[in-house]
Amino acid sequence: MFSSHLHTEPGQTRPILSFAAVGMLLVSLFCGGLAARQAEAAPTPAVASAAPLLMGFQFGLAAENQQALNVIGQTLSDVVSNAVNRKVLWLPNFDLKTAQASSDESRYSFAFVKPPNLTAALLAKGWQLVAVGKDTMHFGTDLIARQCPNQAGKILVGGGSLSVLGLSTAVPETCISPDAVWSSPSAVLLAPQKGSLVDMIAQKLWLGHAKQLPKVVHVKTQNAVTGLMRDMHVAAIGVVTPVVSKQWLAEGGVLLQHQPMPMWAVLAAPSVPEDSVAKVRADLLGAASERANKALGLTGWEAGSPKAYADFLKWLKS
Repeated sequence: MFSSHLHTEPGQTRPILSFAAVGMLLVSLFCGGLAARQAEAAPTPAVASAAPLLMGFQFGLAAENQQALNVIGQTLSDVVSNAVNRKVLWLPNFDLKTAQASSDESRYSFAFVKPPNLTAALLAKGWQLVAVGKDTMHFGTDLIARQCPNQAGKILVGGGSLSVLGLSTAVPETCISPDAVWSSPSAVLLAPQKGSLVDMIAQKLWLGHAKQLPKVVHVKTQNAVTGLMRDMHVAAIGVVTPVVSKQWLAEGGVLLQHQPMPMWAVLAAPSVPEDSVAKVRADLLGAASERANKALGLTGWEAGSPKAYADFLKWLKS
């Protein structure tokens, strides 16, 4: 039988609690503990309002597969997230239009951009240059050609292989020296995506040697350019980036011209505080970016200069 008297040692006072008092005490303890736990679990107003930051990615006409792009996006956004101590969501297909989104839910705070013309345009609108890829000037735009069989130093252009591109085969197949290609009636430019940066640069390079462009055929990707030239034996002048031309040269192809340009950049929106920019820059330039650098194939990052991108855009438009 339950007793309302609590046992004490001899000489101690014997407190007496009624059933009602015991019940009230237990309820009080339970409610107090629950309130304490809820107070601990409830986020502070500052944390509750801290929605994830958006980081846009523009890979350009990337040659990497989707899995590689996912690794790049996640590892690089993780560097930014750890630097600013805030969750960062990365989204592909970032461009000037999405960069100018007006609502808080769709506003981007950071971006990773390969094409330098987009970087230049963002910088002109007040975005901040956080860091640029180190030793990336070997990237850019390349004009490539097929080597002429049994004629060292010459390239193959024209002929029946152009039928694959839907062109007339009346243009004769011929072997010519690389410096004669600019004025050859058999020359055809095979470029990815009309109006893309590499397409614009290729045409500018050509017009630096000749008064007019040759016939230009556009396909969807850089890989399609080399695929047609290698597998379908199309004797055209291909337009690609060094990521793709590297393999082409390893297989015995010819490099006609290389145009370097400032490349991969991480940028911060005008609204991002300078101390956050400094934290992200420090982590990119330090050991915190090693995993992302490996995914990107970069040796590292450096502070870089906005002037390099402004000068490039000026050259492109001149």
